[in-house]
Amino acid sequence: MKYLFLSCALLITAASASPRPPMHLPVAAPAKKVLVFFNRQTTFAQLATIKKEVAKDGIALDYDRLAFDASGHLTAISFRVEVGDMKGSATEDNVPEDFSFGFMRDFTPGASAVLQIGNFK
Repeated sequence: MKYLFLSCALLITAASASPRPPMHLPVAAPAKKVLVFFNRQTTFAQLATIKKEVAKDGIALDYDRLAFDASGHLTAISFRVEVGDMKGSATEDNVPEDFSFGFMRDFTPGASAVLQIGNFK
């Protein structure tokens, strides 16, 4: 009887010392969105920087037509975006004051809208 009790005690000790699987859920890949908006305060230098920065994310951005006012702020734009096999373009002859015109690329796995271009109102 003592032998049976000692065996059970050793089994319980061994079971409690064994490694346990983590109790938390696996973490999903972080969401990443690239959002670019053009407004009446955008300058040529900013457009050049935007083009360079989005290229780091594999986004080809080309400007087809740009117009600026006397103070160097954007008034009209026509651009093309290409990401892998997805592409699109948009034109705005009267660039808005707010942040409602541009494009968005969502790299989140399973995203419902992976590329949006144009007016976001």
